[in-house]
Amino acid sequence: MIIGEMGTGKSTLAQYLAYTVGGRVRVYECEGTPQDWQGLEVIGKGENWTAIELGMSADLEDLSNQLKIRNEKGDAALSGTERVIIAEEYPELVSKVPSSGEWLERHARRGRKAKRFTVLLSQYDRVAAWGLEGKSDLADAFFRIRLGKKAQAHAKSLKNNQLIEWLKLDKSHALLNDQPLKLPPYREMKASTQRSGSTIFQPYCDNAIAPQKVAEKDLKTAYSQDSSDSFSEENRLVWRMIQRFGAGKSDSSIVTEVMGFTGQRYGDGKDLLERLRREFGG
Repeated sequence: MIIGEMGTGKSTLAQYLAYTVGGRVRVYECEGTPQDWQGLEVIGKGENWTAIELGMSADLEDLSNQLKIRNEKGDAALSGTERVIIAEEYPELVSKVPSSGEWLERHARRGRKAKRFTVLLSQYDRVAAWGLEGKSDLADAFFRIRLGKKAQAHAKSLKNNQLIEWLKLDKSHALLNDQPLKLPPYREMKASTQRSGSTIFQPYCDNAIAPQKVAEKDLKTAYSQDSSDSFSEENRLVWRMIQRFGAGKSDSSIVTEVMGFTGQRYGDGKDLLERLRREFGG
């Protein structure tokens, strides 16, 4: 979940994350312009709720097929079939698209195992707006990246003044759940999406050759070294961030700038970095 007010770069970050995961990308967008999401399949422009409903129904069928293949042939059979689904302003879909609730619940519970990854965007940080009120288990299935004033507001709710001041220092400063997260510069993310957008394969096509972009190459080795569920997904994501943004940096820079452990927490970050290296062989 990417949460931030208008103009904070939610769409650019979502596309950047999609290319980092790799595979094919589909976007649900009801208000986009022809210039948005170039090179990707976009469904729902002009508030075409019916098209989004049909698309999400197809996603549910696809998810079932993936799980069936996994059950019959194992995880290896799903290698190279990754897909990323981006939903712009997802809370609006909650009230307009009948299957959105089932779509969110099934992808939250089963998407990762089926190689189906969702990136949900919104200006709203309330659980009720996402249709998740009373469903804390589903909400906990998602990482939350908060940008701009939404990040600062969340830091205030944590009563962490040091974190609030850190967030104000730079637009690239954000939150990953309750932890500091330094994003790549906006220009770097934008340039990456523009390069990838011209070559990415259209989603849901029958082309057996999956695109392999630079970001995917950077992450594939670390990810494939341990595909079990024993290591927490949050630590796995931290390791991916280290692989992506820590190249050429000293350990101290990785701990403070990439992992966000500063001050008295520096020692904890150093210990975590060593554990991650032992786990993933980096």
